[in-house]
Amino acid sequence: MEQYLIDEYNVYEDKEWLAEEEIIEDYFKDEGRDFFDCGQGYCENKVNIICKIGDKFYNVHIEADINSSKQEYGDRLYWVEGITSVKYEEIEKPKPKKKTKIVYELSLTKEQEFLLEKYMDDFHIERRLCDKKLD
Repeated sequence: MEQYLIDEYNVYEDKEWLAEEEIIEDYFKDEGRDFFDCGQGYCENKVNIICKIGDKFYNVHIEADINSSKQEYGDRLYWVEGITSVKYEEIEKPKPKKKTKIVYELSLTKEQEFLLEKYMDDFHIERRLCDKKLD
């Protein structure tokens, strides 16, 4: 799979278990809870993902029942209790997103530079390091 599909669209592929369109619904009813972001004080009950099977791409919409419990301290803890709905449709292969080249000149502390570079790595932001200037 081309890297831009992962970096720009988070395309999911499981060549071993998700091998044909006919099993999409059953697969995500079993494995779908892994795609939800739930924890202490936050949750989501609907997600959309793009999955790849062979040379085809599918937009998969998953809905879930969410459960929670009150914590002794802090916010409620949320988790996926079960998957209630899986719907999908075949889509065209996503195209690379258009990118704009932007140049910034920044004055950063070492800590800020580290955090900025970590953020850029986390979001797959391409960069080219130029000569550093010290004021």
